[in-house]
Amino acid sequence: MAEVKEGAPTPQATAAPSAAPVNPATPSKKAPGLSFRRFFTKLGVSPYDEIEWEKRTALITDAKGNAIFEQKDVEVPKDWSVTATNIVASKYLHGTLGTPERESGVRALVTRVA
Repeated sequence: MAEVKEGAPTPQATAAPSAAPVNPATPSKKAPGLSFRRFFTKLGVSPYDEIEWEKRTALITDAKGNAIFEQKDVEVPKDWSVTATNIVASKYLHGTLGTPERESGVRALVTRVA
């Protein structure tokens, strides 16, 4: 087992320095605690707007071709496979099928989870 000397920094106590302040409107002030520079998103642009979306029908059938799950107009990223669409719609969207409370797609799922 590794020995930690008193006063030595621990992995939990060290953090990489921030390259930019948290709030770009007040560049001279830094928020207390950790800060992170923007990496995957653009200021003023919703991450949802960076994705091309389409509506599909999620359909799962049994061996005889009978529908065992169906949800129409499920909003998913355009580059997703049919299998990914079917899994997300059948397992991860909340609400009773056919009612207004049913989530309509991945955008609603991500918003709820995030």
